[in-house]
Amino acid sequence: MPSRGEEIVLRGVPISKGIGIGCPVFFSTVEDPVPEVIISTKEIDQEIVRYRHALDQSRKDVQVLQSHCAKEGPPEIFSILNTHLEMMHDPLLTSVIEERIRDMQRNIESIFHHIIEEYKQRFSALQDHYFQERTRDIVDVSRRILGHLRPLAKSKMGDIPHNSIVLAHELVPSETVEASASLVSAFVTATGGITSHAAIIARAKGIPYVANVDLKQLKQIEVHSLIVDGSQGLVILNPMRATLKKYQQLQRHHQMNYKMLKSSVHLKGETIDGYEVRIFANLENPKEMSQLLEAGASGIGLFRSEYLYLSRKRFPSEQEQFLIYKKMVKALKGRPLVVRIFDVGGDKKVDLPKDHPDAKYFELIGHELNPALGCRAIRFLLRYPQILKTQLRAILRASQFGEIHILIPMLSDVCELRAVKELVQQEAQQLQQSGVKVNPHLPIGCMIEVPSSAIMCDTLAEEADFFSIGTNDLVQYILAADRANHHTAELYFTTHPSILRLIRMVVNAANKARKPVILCGELAADPMMIPLLIGLGVREFSVAARHIPLVKHTIRKWRILDACRLAEGALEQVSSQELKQYLSSEGLARNG
Repeated sequence: MPSRGEEIVLRGVPISKGIGIGCPVFFSTVEDPVPEVIISTKEIDQEIVRYRHALDQSRKDVQVLQSHCAKEGPPEIFSILNTHLEMMHDPLLTSVIEERIRDMQRNIESIFHHIIEEYKQRFSALQDHYFQERTRDIVDVSRRILGHLRPLAKSKMGDIPHNSIVLAHELVPSETVEASASLVSAFVTATGGITSHAAIIARAKGIPYVANVDLKQLKQIEVHSLIVDGSQGLVILNPMRATLKKYQQLQRHHQMNYKMLKSSVHLKGETIDGYEVRIFANLENPKEMSQLLEAGASGIGLFRSEYLYLSRKRFPSEQEQFLIYKKMVKALKGRPLVVRIFDVGGDKKVDLPKDHPDAKYFELIGHELNPALGCRAIRFLLRYPQILKTQLRAILRASQFGEIHILIPMLSDVCELRAVKELVQQEAQQLQQSGVKVNPHLPIGCMIEVPSSAIMCDTLAEEADFFSIGTNDLVQYILAADRANHHTAELYFTTHPSILRLIRMVVNAANKARKPVILCGELAADPMMIPLLIGLGVREFSVAARHIPLVKHTIRKWRILDACRLAEGALEQVSSQELKQYLSSEGLARNG
């Protein structure tokens, strides 16, 4: 066993940036065996009442967490908890379980446990990160309900001591929600991905997080203190005095930067020599409008409209959509609203009962072997044009109240762009004939996120009104590496030279055609990449509202000529490792 003073460095996957310094706390949820008891016919109703009570209490727990988050927590957490509430109203957790109690005459704990295990195995067998994340949600919700059925003493994230580094095999969303940033210095887990709900919550709370760390090593070493570097994916055991001093300085620097960034949201995103870069916000929930305006957004660069469907498990009517778009565009007061038409399918679909009115739309895509390459986004909408027409009519009706743009997701061929433009013209004419005022010349843009659209960008630029480069999917498809799969996570390099060359190609094509291009995705919020992207010609970014102050601050530290020189040097690099080293050697640490 290493001595008490020996410093050891473990590597993992960086999930949430920041520096955490503290003492290790092993957090584990012990799954106690669930007893199986035969009950009499007379006891059936009593068991059902007991289950309904546990379900009701679980819903109240989540609602309390939601109300707390609504006051002081980021909107992402509220949305995830809303998913848990919806699951607790799902027939799987209501009528199905009650029917099983009547049929099998067993105690509710055993019935509930068996059903949850069935669904865990079914979802875990599917190689799709949407279903893998849904498995974690099922586990989370089931633990909460079982906790009310048989209350047992268990560890609570809210009870851990101050300055703790939480070590766990895996984190489920509710545990992360209950964690206080004033008590938890960082998370370290054996498993977990950058797109998991626990990861989203950790980033929203500003808690550093490193995943895929071999925790067995920690149990074999006498550990008295830890440092977690959420930016580099490092976990340092028993740091030496010099290491500790270095990271304490970094931590203070991060804290000072955060305060400074929040105080300068009113400033423009412009370079030292006066080149303005417009910063827009990504949006999923219209209720978050005030937050993006407070963050200094130039408008909404990406409204993920499919969440209007996902949040209610049905496609909203034309009138419902119209009222939402109208309210949003009026609140923007002249700033643009870019509506990405429904990007459903792939990892964004909902399991619906067979008698559900929308179930027919998902029969085709319910059992795809590779949903990421299947009938999703514009492919889905053109297969079911009535859904698309309804949405286009709502957008057109709202266009008289402000500036609205239409964005086509996962476009892979110019014919798809032409089809949407034709439908927009048809619906605009019908509305005008009915006496409804509309803007018949709405800007229609292409999402550049698959290789074919990037390669054919010169042709698309002739017919599209603008481009939106979706870097999350573009990187994934270009490198053939699933960013949610921990087996291929090390292959998912946003700093791969091929990505830079494609971005340059798209920007050049847009500039030649005098069409605007906006870049969105995690790449747009990376301080190391922002000056490089500016040097490649990107003049518009769209990021989560919480990243806007950092993006503006990074831009304001650069001159356009320096950014262009940086980009020229970057394009000469031939591997992702060389490119990363080049960026580091160019002194990008000054971006904080």
